[in-house]
Amino acid sequence: MTRRLLGLTLAGLVVMAAPACAQSSEVEALRREIADLREDLASLRASLGRARPVIDLTVGHHKGSDEARVALIEYSDYECPFCMRHSRETMPLIEKNYIATGKILYGFRDFPIDQLHPQAIRAHEAAQCAGEQNKYWEMHARSFGQPSQHTPEALERTATEVGLDISAFRACLASGKFTSAIRASVDQANSFGANGTPAFFIGIIDSETKQVRITRAISGAVPFAQFAQALEAAIAQANR
Repeated sequence: MTRRLLGLTLAGLVVMAAPACAQSSEVEALRREIADLREDLASLRASLGRARPVIDLTVGHHKGSDEARVALIEYSDYECPFCMRHSRETMPLIEKNYIATGKILYGFRDFPIDQLHPQAIRAHEAAQCAGEQNKYWEMHARSFGQPSQHTPEALERTATEVGLDISAFRACLASGKFTSAIRASVDQANSFGANGTPAFFIGIIDSETKQVRITRAISGAVPFAQFAQALEAAIAQANR
């Protein structure tokens, strides 16, 4: 009798455990997501302690709807492998679902890390020089790559491909006129608590001052689903 009861008890435990096992992967996924959210919150809190996380939209390069209430600002390094992956795999989805639809305003900020990629600043300067000829985004799209793509000769080839006046482009690069602004962008990213690239900040746009009040930070080349979740939450908050 005892064996029979023990057998029934064990059988019951197996039946009860089955659903738990089936849901374990979902629970683990939720735990990871919560951990990611806590990490982002900790990063944002740290940035709040160092500097008020506000980004000025009156400077820099942006695309999307001027009527958008939410902004996504990326601080990135053109030679960073993770930045390249984000540009290749995730950015097209953000472009399609949020920028092209007018849901958000997107901005790119220079964040070359000299210690890791000492030549990357050349690519950032080249993109800024292309902006003088209204070709910033065309040059930007071709700027992610290896150091061999950022030699003076390689940059001039890219500039030719996007239709720049090469003489003006060459003079702009030689002047170093954008170097200080790029360094300032790096300093700003650091002041916000960004400790690597790519670093993203999502926030609500003040339509009068054109300042972005940061509400969420995302670190690294995370999947599109994480961006979508954060952007939808910001949009809902902006529309309250």
